[in-house]
Amino acid sequence: MTEMDELQADAAGVQALPPNARKLLRLVYIMGIVLVLLLIALVGGIIWKATNKVPSVAKGPAQFDLGLAPGEAITAVTMDGDRMAVTTTHGIVVVDLRKNVVLNRIAPRP
Repeated sequence: MTEMDELQADAAGVQALPPNARKLLRLVYIMGIVLVLLLIALVGGIIWKATNKVPSVAKGPAQFDLGLAPGEAITAVTMDGDRMAVTTTHGIVVVDLRKNVVLNRIAPRP
């Protein structure tokens, strides 16, 4: 057996591990503790996500006011992604469909 493989005996006759083996054993203990803590955090996160659900909002057709003047008619509607351009008899209204907000009003020059 080599010096690395043999257990060393201390003054009381108790066999002890070599210094390198003690360091390695300490490192294994630390990694085991970290692994257990991360597993606990993972399970806790799953439980938290399962119990704290966001209430779902009934998604019906979006209704919002374009703020059109009386007598103003819609002549065309164009969509691009989450934006909608509504062409009216007096100009163009740009709407953000995700936020249900009128972004811009473009009036033609006289």
